[in-house]
Amino acid sequence: MSKPEKVTETQTVTETKLVTVEKEYTPQLWSHHKVVKETPALCAVKGVSILNSLGFKSVVKNGNYVYGNFSNNRAAIKCVTVDKQTFVYAAVAGADVKTVEKLRNEIAWKL
Repeated sequence: MSKPEKVTETQTVTETKLVTVEKEYTPQLWSHHKVVKETPALCAVKGVSILNSLGFKSVVKNGNYVYGNFSNNRAAIKCVTVDKQTFVYAAVAGADVKTVEKLRNEIAWKL
């Protein structure tokens, strides 16, 4: 007759550590919108040109949506058809309110 084997129980110990992440800044978000005469596709091409001309890096066009980075700022331009017209929405976000405002204004004037 054989002896029964001793069964050992496996325990899993999980530790949770609370980490507080402090924000470096409260982001500023400035936006602009308008109706333009060109098609959404042409509007997006124009958006790429605008961001490149202002010195934005990593400019990406995805359909009729364009975005890029300028230092610690990010801009987006969206062109959509609304009532047989092209509606353009532009937004800039970043830490410094003056820089964000200036970038938004430059984009708005060039649209």
